[in-house]
Amino acid sequence: MMTDGANNLKGIKRKEFDNGLILLMEKRPCTSKATLLVGVKVGSVNENEILNGGSHFNEHLLFKSNSYRSARQLVEDLEYSGIIINAYTNWKYTVFYAKSPHRELAKAVEILFQAATNFNYNPGEFSTEREVVLTEVKNHINSPERYSISGLFIPTLFRGTPLERPIEGTTDSMEKITKEQLEGFKNAYYVPNNMVLVAVGKFDEEELTRKVEDTFGTLESKKIPNSDLNITLDNKHLERYENRRDISQLYMCMGYRTPGSAHEDHYKLDLLTSILSEGLSSRMFRELREKRGIGYDVGALFHPMGGEGIFCTHVSGFDPKRFEETKDIIFKIFKDLKTNSITDREFKGTKTLMISKYDDKLEIITNRALFLLETELYKTSYDFRDKESYINEISKNDLMDVANEYLTDEYSLTVLAPDGFKKND
Repeated sequence: MMTDGANNLKGIKRKEFDNGLILLMEKRPCTSKATLLVGVKVGSVNENEILNGGSHFNEHLLFKSNSYRSARQLVEDLEYSGIIINAYTNWKYTVFYAKSPHRELAKAVEILFQAATNFNYNPGEFSTEREVVLTEVKNHINSPERYSISGLFIPTLFRGTPLERPIEGTTDSMEKITKEQLEGFKNAYYVPNNMVLVAVGKFDEEELTRKVEDTFGTLESKKIPNSDLNITLDNKHLERYENRRDISQLYMCMGYRTPGSAHEDHYKLDLLTSILSEGLSSRMFRELREKRGIGYDVGALFHPMGGEGIFCTHVSGFDPKRFEETKDIIFKIFKDLKTNSITDREFKGTKTLMISKYDDKLEIITNRALFLLETELYKTSYDFRDKESYINEISKNDLMDVANEYLTDEYSLTVLAPDGFKKND
């Protein structure tokens, strides 16, 4: 049994099954493909020190051998049918999906169901994949540009909270975790009342619903372990410096805890980030790279996650002697945004570029499925397809207000620097 659930998104069908499973469907014209996505509300925020990285490790094992197919059979059955699979994990959820020719969608449902309900890993595959995961953890640490943001800045920004934990886990946790621990962790969270399925593209709605009901719909709901985060959005001035012998340049991040996608300032923060870093005409690119030759990668990001958000400016790969200069320039950019009205040309032009890039994303059915998933998981009231109207409603004064509200002196600053670097060098 199932019911049509409440839904404020025009053209989106939402089905709620008796076991708590949710199915979202959006038909798209002019495509012969369908994306079927399974979202599970489990990520690094649900882990502890022993299980840190467990969500990511489980993701790696999704398409390995199960009671129905060997790993080789599974991959061949997918690829020889033209089905493309992928998966990823973040702080709050795990996603795995199949992009399929519409005629093969039933097979995609079947295989994703088998992947989701495999709680008995092959010991040899578990050991081999552990080595792959450990390699990924080490590669992440050894990539200074990536590590400076996700491995240094974000844990500093959210110090003392579940968002501090690295998504990939640590070498210590991944070396010690057992097959039984990982299977138990998956078994606790991969339950229907903790899952959202999303289908976007070309498909028969009735056939898909029946197939989902015959697979995921047969699962029994379970009590989910407590996942209350209770993360405050209070910022305080924090600075953290990490020195490395294997680098010769500086990697700097500076930013704030902000509200996430459920807050009314969501799109204002998004636009503010675009003013700072959207394209070669953006303020950070002009002031740092174009005028002064500072930084290989220069920009800003806003990553909303339901109740919380990450606002971060970053400058990667520059001369350590220019650290203070770089920091002063960013503060001057912030001050200008807070005190001076932006010009019409920059304001309208940035909106146009921002919306154009977003429209490109919406043309990809997998992206639409991901946006739909986050709308459901984060309980947002915004229609992700109407971003242009939300952005166009933002005024210059709104932008100045949000800059004053969030770009304060209570920032977190992290620096990944060559060995021997000291502040004020």
